[in-house]
Amino acid sequence: MKTKPILQTTIIIIVCAFYGGYADSQDFKATEIFDKIFKVESHQDGEDGEEQIVIASDKGLVVLNSFSSEPTALRLKAGIAETLKRDDFLYLINMVDRLDRCGGNGAYEGIPIIGHKAFLDEYQGKDDVVSAEVNDMIGMWRWKADAARERLPNYESGSEEAIGEQQWISTCERRAEELESGFSLILPTETYEDRMTLNLGDLTLELIWFGKARRDGTTVIRIPELRLALIPDDLLSPLHLAPHPNPRLKELDVTRWIQVLVELLEGDNAVDSVLLCDFLNVVWSRERAHVHLDYIRKLWNAVRKADAEGKSLNEIYTQLSSDNDFAFVKQMPLYGDRGDEWVLPQHNMHIRAFFLQGKTVASVIIENALPDSLPTALVKIRKLNNEGADIYIEEAAINAIGYNLLNSEQLASAVKVFELNIELFPESFNVYDSYAEALMKSGDTQNAILNYRKSLELNPENENAREMLETLKDKI
Repeated sequence: MKTKPILQTTIIIIVCAFYGGYADSQDFKATEIFDKIFKVESHQDGEDGEEQIVIASDKGLVVLNSFSSEPTALRLKAGIAETLKRDDFLYLINMVDRLDRCGGNGAYEGIPIIGHKAFLDEYQGKDDVVSAEVNDMIGMWRWKADAARERLPNYESGSEEAIGEQQWISTCERRAEELESGFSLILPTETYEDRMTLNLGDLTLELIWFGKARRDGTTVIRIPELRLALIPDDLLSPLHLAPHPNPRLKELDVTRWIQVLVELLEGDNAVDSVLLCDFLNVVWSRERAHVHLDYIRKLWNAVRKADAEGKSLNEIYTQLSSDNDFAFVKQMPLYGDRGDEWVLPQHNMHIRAFFLQGKTVASVIIENALPDSLPTALVKIRKLNNEGADIYIEEAAINAIGYNLLNSEQLASAVKVFELNIELFPESFNVYDSYAEALMKSGDTQNAILNYRKSLELNPENENAREMLETLKDKI
């Protein structure tokens, strides 16, 4: 394996153009992190930099992903050409069907843009979906800038930490402004479903669909000549035990994950190294990557077995905890780096996600119905529950949806979701407390008081209900 740095000289590029209100004056540096695999980094004045992975083959340059906006992608494209002294761009590969990874595809119009078919399924003809996701990205970057501003007073002026925060604020603001200035999504021009092979002359790229994970269309790449796999760090990461879970429960192809990872990491054709692409861009040994395959395979089999034995989710949490059957989690590198508070909640998230696969889940029915079809979803859940159908109902998950609606000022919908939770869990003090809060914020003080009283009746130690009743008594 080669990890030598090349092109140690930093090349300054003055780009006589403006992107989203920003003039470019930035350094670019290319480092060969593996044979024929380059990391091209940009460092814009006063900002954090960005990185791009490029495969430099005999037939041309293959670029992986394109960031969230065309201006950023154009800057990096110029940096790639300048540092590598070639501009024979051959392919752009969208390894993940996410706009924050592929929103800059327009910078590469004119060459084949390759991605999994799920990319088209997700976005083609769905301008409202694209618009909503772009708005979410803008909000995310604004929030990150604001969070950094709040941290800034904690550091001494001029310190390394303060300078880092200021650079991060500038980066977040630029990324938000670039998105606000206009966004045009260019979808892949070539797609595949299971596998696709690209002959680059000296190298072969085997594109393999990983299976449904956080996103549905994630691609891993094997390069047999280098005995190397390129895997998005959504899937394998030093920060996560298994593929980073989607906040919303979704269908997962865990058996496919295992199949693909076994193909890459075991047997005579196994790779020797794994490059984690996108944000981290670090190289792992096969053995280091195999730690995560072991975890995924053991957890999937253990959860399936416990479920088949009729054990509840809470029983499975206990059985597969790091104090019992999964004590080996505490020997994983991630645990040594991050400890209980980071690792154990993740472990439970994966247990829950694996346990709920193949089940009809009430909270998922609600989430998939929002915002327009909530009444229909609530009717369906009540019907399935009354008929004794095999439906999995979690108090906490439904309550969380109610609070998401409440926090986004969708008061009427929040009230309806909390009402359902009361019907499903009439002995829970917490659901009455939540319902009362939604009623109070909706202006229904009388019923809010009734439900806070019910919550206190079920749990006399509920201090929140006691305090709210004291607050509301003068408003009757």
